[in-house]
Amino acid sequence: MKKAMLITSIEQVMQAYTVWGFRIKAILSNGQFQHIQQDIQQKGVILNICSANEHVPEIERYIRTLKERMCSIATVLPFKEYPPHLIVEMVYP
Repeated sequence: MKKAMLITSIEQVMQAYTVWGFRIKAILSNGQFQHIQQDIQQKGVILNICSANEHVPEIERYIRTLKERMCSIATVLPFKEYPPHLIVEMVYP
């Protein structure tokens, strides 16, 4: 992605969270965001970039937890196929 597109996208996400009362202090990312690090830090947000060929451990753990939660919900439901809306609702905490 181009620099302008990344910055615009991050600003939109930050604005969306700010509307709900959240204050973004840090962003965990991969090397794709390396070239916009200074622009993001000027907004008062720490951009934590992991090394090449490495994953962000906090995000990986969250994904694993979410998958485990969905599997535990799915095992007690009496469906062979799940309606799309049910799958969406299972993801919400």
